[in-house]
Formats: sequence, C-alpha cells, structure tokens
Amino acid sequence: MEVWIRQSMAYRWRDDSPTPFPVPGWMWDRERGKQLYQDRMKFLRRVDELGYDAIIFTEHHYGPNGGLTPSPLIGLAAASQVTERIKLATMGIALALYPHPVRVAEELAMIDNLSEGRVVVGLISSGGQSLYAYNLPVAGERERYHEAYDLIVKAWTEENPFEWHSEYFDYQCVSILPRPYQQPHPPVWTTATSAESIQWAAEHQIGMISHGPTSECAERLGYYRKYAEEHLGADPGSAKTGLAREFFIAPTKAKVEEAFERIFRREQADEYPFLFQAPELAALEKERYQMRTYDYLSSGQAFRGADASAHGRETGQFLVGDPESLIEEILRQKEATGAGVMVIRPEMGDLPLEEVTAGLELFAKEVLPVIQAA
Repeated sequence: MEVWIRQSMAYRWRDDSPTPFPVPGWMWDRERGKQLYQDRMKFLRRVDELGYDAIIFTEHHYGPNGGLTPSPLIGLAAASQVTERIKLATMGIALALYPHPVRVAEELAMIDNLSEGRVVVGLISSGGQSLYAYNLPVAGERERYHEAYDLIVKAWTEENPFEWHSEYFDYQCVSILPRPYQQPHPPVWTTATSAESIQWAAEHQIGMISHGPTSECAERLGYYRKYAEEHLGADPGSAKTGLAREFFIAPTKAKVEEAFERIFRREQADEYPFLFQAPELAALEKERYQMRTYDYLSSGQAFRGADASAHGRETGQFLVGDPESLIEEILRQKEATGAGVMVIRPEMGDLPLEEVTAGLELFAKEVLPVIQAA
C-alpha cells in the first residue's frame, strides 16, 4: 500500500486567533510569507528522504485553508527541483477554473520533464470557495471540467496538430511542446462523491480517492469497481483506489491523548464555518450538491468535508494513535475497502512544520515499511 502526504499549506495571520475568509490583503505578512515558503521547501526535501510515495499540492483561493497554494502547478514545479524520487501530485486542479486547458497540458508536461516523470495529476470539481473566487457559475461547471480533461489528454497524446471545437473551448490548432515524459501521459486521479462523477472516473480509467467513514469509502470504492467492471469489462485494481484521512501520530497512547484535545480545538477554530462566516460559500455548496445523486450509498447521502474529531476517530476518518495502533487501523481499512493508496494530512491544528516532520519521521521509521509491504 502506498502512502501519500497531503499538504495543508495554511496561512494564519496570527497564531492566537482564527484567520477569516476571505483573507484581506492587510493580513499578509511579507516576511512571514517568505519564511513559510522557505520552510516548505525544506519540508519537501525531508518527506522525499523519508521514503513516502507521493506529496500532494492542493488548490485553494482567498481562504486561510490552503492559503499558500492557489496554484498547485507552481508548487509542483518548485518541488521538482528540491526532491529526487517522490511522486509529485495535485489533488487537485480545479480544472473548470482554467480558461485555457491547453496551457494546463503544456505546464504539466513541462513539470513531468523537469521531474523526470514523477507527476501525478489529480483533478477535481470546483468547490464553493473556488467558484466564489473566480465568479464561475455552478451550472456548466462539470461539463466544462470534463471537456477540458478530454482536450488535455488529446493534447498530450495526439502525434499531429489538430483542431478543437466544442461548447467551451475553440482552437484552430493544438500541438503542444513539450510532450509528457511519461507515456502515454501522467497518471490521473480524482476524488468524488456523486454517482455521476464516480461513473465518469471509471469510464475514463481515472484513479479514485475517497474520504468519509470507512464504511462509506467501502461502498464508494465498491461502486467505482463495479461500474468499471460492468461498463468497461475491467477491474481497476487496488492500485487505482485510495483513502483520504486526517492524521496525527505520537510515540505512545498517553502522548496521543495528551495532544489530541489541544490540536482538535485549534483545528475547529481555524475552519471557517460556511453557514456563519461565509454564507456565499454555503449557498454555492448547496447548489452543487443539489445537482448530484448519491443513490449508490445505503444512506443515500454522502459525508461532506473532513472530520478531525472524536467521531472522526470512531468512523476511521481521523487516524490518531501510536505506531502500533496506526498499523492495525490502516491495515483494517485496507482490508475493508480494498484501497491501495492511503492519503494522510498530517498538518493538524497549529502544529508547526517541525512537529509535523517529527511525526512523519516516527511514522516512516515504525509504520511506513509495514504499510508499504502490505
């Protein structure tokens, strides 16, 4: 089983109070921002050295969560120069936001060459935060995303110049340089909850990462496999399925419980609540979910967001423990879901990167070899 690290790259104006959405420009500390990026490059080098399988860059706009990474493509390019072996992933590029998919194809191909074939392309539907930031309507977002994907794949793989004329994109000539280092192109993943998005991923042989309670992940990944088998006659296999989890490790159970409450309280404080502080986002999210169906789930409704709480621990969404208990829980989830990738987000609460790195060092020493061999 592979283990991928999902970075948070949050920006907090001050350590003693939550940062609002949207973050006003006067809250940007230039010296602190510069230092945060310098520290991030050191973090990337260390994660690479520790033997993890991939490092993930997300895409966020205007908010403190992911505030340092509005462009995962720039993050990948920088990471390609400070790492040597680890895969460089996005999860994901909100593809409908990009007016020119051809440029996305070119830049990803360029980074794939710079990294000697280590790029993993994660694509996602645009969430409320991205829709709000770029003033993109919900209607047509998914169609624009899917058209952009088809155009990118053709740009990567077509040997001769071609024309492209569709509802959202119009080009007299497409013939990109460079071409991807990986053939036919870098692997593509997505994370989705609706039946329509899962079906699309299966039809295009795109890898699938699931969040939510372990029981829901088992149903979702099971539906993805079943749809692929019934409609394509192919089994995606465990290598193309993954789980996304919040994560915290400490040397002993006592240390885990001692730190848990403090980290959880800060994690809650830094999450801007959609319904109270950002009603525009709540309205966009509601509209998005009304256009989707979840009848493949026994509950008929998908879990939304992450759950770094006591409930999250109980339902498998928050991996919290000492090395021994984490090995047991991860292997249990692997067995229950058939997933071949475990995505963990270790930047919890107000943990500084030094403490996050120490936790990943402990995990790499005592847990990672067992999980990768499973």
